[in-house]
This record gives sequence, structure tokens and C-alpha cells, in this order.
Amino acid sequence: MNLLLVDDQISVLDGLKSSIPFSRYGIRKIFTATNADDARAVIQSHPVDLMLSDIEMPGENGLSLNKWVKEHYPAILRVLLTSHASFRYAQEGVKLGCFDYIVQPATKEEIGDVLSRATAQIAKSRQYSLYQNNLYISSMVESLFSQNESDRIMAQKTLTERGYALKPDTLLRTVIINLYPYQDEHSSFKPEYDIFTILLNVASFTFTASGVVPLVCKNRYRQFVLLLFSNDNSVADIDTALYRTFYDTLAEVVSPELTCYVSVLGTLASIREVIFSAHALFQQDVIKKKDIFFPASHAEENTNRNLSENISRWRRLLDNNQYEAVENNIFAYLDFHASTGQLNFDTLCEFHQEISKIFFMYLYQQNINVSDIFTAAYTYADFMNCCRDLQSLKKGVTFIVRQIAAYCGADTDQDPVQRAKAYILANLSNDISVKDVAEHIHLNPEYFSKLFKKEMGENVKNYMLRIKVDAAKDMLENPNIPVSIVSLELGYSNFSHFTQMFKKHEGITPSEYRKTFAQKQADTPPEE
Repeated sequence: MNLLLVDDQISVLDGLKSSIPFSRYGIRKIFTATNADDARAVIQSHPVDLMLSDIEMPGENGLSLNKWVKEHYPAILRVLLTSHASFRYAQEGVKLGCFDYIVQPATKEEIGDVLSRATAQIAKSRQYSLYQNNLYISSMVESLFSQNESDRIMAQKTLTERGYALKPDTLLRTVIINLYPYQDEHSSFKPEYDIFTILLNVASFTFTASGVVPLVCKNRYRQFVLLLFSNDNSVADIDTALYRTFYDTLAEVVSPELTCYVSVLGTLASIREVIFSAHALFQQDVIKKKDIFFPASHAEENTNRNLSENISRWRRLLDNNQYEAVENNIFAYLDFHASTGQLNFDTLCEFHQEISKIFFMYLYQQNINVSDIFTAAYTYADFMNCCRDLQSLKKGVTFIVRQIAAYCGADTDQDPVQRAKAYILANLSNDISVKDVAEHIHLNPEYFSKLFKKEMGENVKNYMLRIKVDAAKDMLENPNIPVSIVSLELGYSNFSHFTQMFKKHEGITPSEYRKTFAQKQADTPPEE
């Protein structure tokens, strides 16, 4: 920041320069002038941000000089210096738009206070001016992605006039920046102009040494979009490590709560296809992991998601009023497959369709109108659109399961055997005993065993074994689930024990059952 001191007395100028620590206020260079003509010459030949001018000078006075500066260099902030506390001078200074008025002699603290406020005002004005320029450039960059060709042509022309040499064959990549704290319109996160400034600074620091020019805009999803371009191969030569550096720096100086999606390489003529490739990565990222993704970095879809076997389990839990267990089981399923990279937008949509069928069919069976369970705060449309990401889907599952529980809730007068069956079903993955079941329903184990056998026609242990075998058969019918995993899913840490249990009940081992089922499937002709 540069300062011009104007006073006809050289001793005053020297005294100010020696007594005031100008560098403390961000002032790096100080010019001096002893009259209005010399002051004009300095302003016309050097950049000046702040002028402190005496009023009483021989010849043309300081008020006349200030009037000229206001007309020709309005960005210069002006402060009047005078030895006379005249109201007329102060009034004239206000009319001229001067920032402040200092009566000499003034202490260095008084002058320092004015300098502090003046330089802060200059910095704020610069920042605002930069933000306005960034907003304008941003609007032009956003227009480059427009479907309207005339908008794209106008934006290219405007940016070229601003010094951004864009041509149809200019190479470019885009990076969509999903900054989660900024996504909430009601959050008190950093102001938008701060984010724009930081993004441009980080991008310039990271990429310009490679010969790449960065531009930033904001899209309609409240995401920031970084456009990197060059008229040579510089953009194509950027390796993934440099993008990673950009991401890590942003995470450090803005927020670690962000995800970046890097597009394919393209040209200005194909800019819509380029930005779409990054947007496709964003759509497929249903987990919203805090990381940077590249066009080929998402894992291929793995169809081994055991969905049909789990659906059977969730239906049984619903039928037994085990609503909390349904929610926990669904969340465990989603979290596991998210951790293995098997969830994307398409698989989440498929999952959403299947659980919607389960829930809506259950409501139908309970003679409850589906539309009745939704509210103004969470509508049917909200639930049907909740498959856009994992968090939204979980919210939808929680809502509908809890609404089902509220409408259909477990009958507190349900008989002890029914409550015991529900508890057994909800704990298939645990090694529970008859005593555990009896304690859950608050009955003596011996009395409970007799009551259960009388009502069910079989003892509790045999029932528990049969239910586990049925669940095992559901999973064994999927050839992609290892038998060892089936064993663990049913609470058997000892694989041999599981095999013995299954063979005792079915007469064949789990592996033999799988082979038999597969053979039957192969021998069954396809439906017409």
C-alpha cells in the first residue's frame, strides 16, 4: 500500500516519516510533496492508495488539491491535515468525501488510529472490488456451460477481452468442489467472496507454475467449479498428484469437509461434455466421501450385494414387529456395502425401489394408506427422491420405519411365545440361549420352555435351530456368499459346528445343499 504526504513544511514531512511506524499499517512506500503541483505529478506517475494532505499551503491549497484528486483519482483515500480546528475546513472536507480530518499537532497514536482505519477501509474496498470482478468473471465462466450457443459465444468473447485467451480448441478440465459447510444456505460459514478469493489463490498457487490459467464460478447446486485451461498441452500434463495437492491445500485453509470431482480432458468446444463428466462423478458418489475423485477412480459395480437374502430377513422382522431391528439391519447392510465401494447412484436407486416395495406392501397388508404416513415436514416426494445419496436414504428409512412403528406398533398384549419368536428372529446373528429368550420376556426358563412347546409343538432349541437353518438356506442359495460368511452371519464362529448343525437338520452339508440347489436351478427351464 502506497502513501502520499503533502505539506509545504519539509520538517513536518520528516517528522511524520520518522515518528509514525507506517509499515505497521501495511504501508510499504511513502511519497512526499511540498505543493499541489508536485502532488499531482506523484499521483500521475506512481500508484497511490492514501493521501494525507495539509490544507494551508502557499499557492493552491489542500482543499483544491483534494477536489482534483476526487475528480480524477476517486479510488485514493484522502485525509486532511491542518493546524486550525476550523469548522469551515471540516465541512469542506466532508463535501469533498475525505475519509478523516486531523488537527495538528496530533499525537502519533491519534495519527496511527486514523491510518489504521484508513488502511482497513482501503483493504475492504479492494476486497469488495476484487469480489465484484470475480463475480462478473464467474458469471461469464458459468455462461460457457450454457445450452444457449449465443451465451457461450458472448462469454468467450468477454473473457478473451479480459485477458483470458479462450479459443474453440483450448484444452481444459473442470473440478467441481462440493464444500459441505457452504451447502447449507443458513449456515454461518465463510462469506462467498472469501471462498472465491481463497479458491483462486490456491488454484493460482498450485497450477499457474504449470502454465495453466484458473477460473472459478458457482453452479446452481451451490458448488464451486474450477476451470483450468491452456492453449498448449499444459492442462493435459497435470498429474493426479498436483490435483491432490490442490485438494489437500483447500482442506487445510477452507474446510476438510469437501469433495472434489475432476472431469475428463476436453476442449472449449466440448465444454458441456467436460463438465458433465465431473457432474456424473458427483451423482455416483452417494457416500459423499471427503476425497478427490477422477473419471476412472470409482470402483466398478459389484453385483454381489446379497439383497434378496436380506429382503427376506427384513420382511420377517417386519412381520414380527421388530421395527428397530429392521432399521439397524438395513443400516448395517448399507454401511457394509458402502465400505466395500459397492454403492453408487444406480445401486442406491435399485435398493430404494426394493425397500419401498417391502414397506408399502407391509402397509397394504396392515390396511394403512401409504399417503397417510407422510407429513408436511417429510413428504411422499421426499421419500421417493431420497436415493440421491446414502445420508438421505438413511433419513428416509428412519422416517418410514418409525412411522410404521407408530401406526402398527407392537402389541403390548402380545402373548409371550410370539414375543419370544420375535426376539429369536431379531438375534439370528447372536449366540443366544433359551435362558436369554426367557429373560427377555420375563418368564422362568423352565415354565417358558413348557409353554413354548405346548403352543408351537416343538421345543425352543429345535425352533431356534430351524430358524437359523432357514436363514442359512436363504444365503446358501446365493453362490457368491462364502459358506464361512454364512456361518458367521448366523453367530457360528466355529465353522465345523455350523456344518454339523446344518447336516443334523438337513441331512447334507451346507456345501452339498448349495450344489443341489444350483443343479435344480440349472435343470429348471426358463420361463416363457
